[in-house]
Amino acid sequence: MRTIAAVALLMALTACGSDEKTAPTAAELQQQACAEVRDGVDAFNAEDYEETVSHFKKAIDPATAFAKATSKGEADDLLNAVRYYAGLQPREYPEAARTSSDFAKYKAITLGQCVPSGEVPTDDETLT
Repeated sequence: MRTIAAVALLMALTACGSDEKTAPTAAELQQQACAEVRDGVDAFNAEDYEETVSHFKKAIDPATAFAKATSKGEADDLLNAVRYYAGLQPREYPEAARTSSDFAKYKAITLGQCVPSGEVPTDDETLT
């Protein structure tokens, strides 16, 4: 009888602990940020610059958490790129895409980290 009670108690305690959520890994945080980055790129390509800014703003929190979760420089690079694109005004996007060296630098970072290998669009398809 004691064995059954002990097993029941152990199962109850285990069930209670299963409600705890684990913190996302650095890779999961990067993927969350990159999902918003890809949506922002898609909006840019559709010339919906307000939506572009919106997606990059949504990417700030997971990109910040990614940068805090890892010591890799790429995390800081992605965060800087996301902040740059989120900080542009929608009306600034077309000119920045044509003339800004920062725009070009951050484009390389976001595409390099957030677009799977083999799926990198040509320059005339993405953030140009």
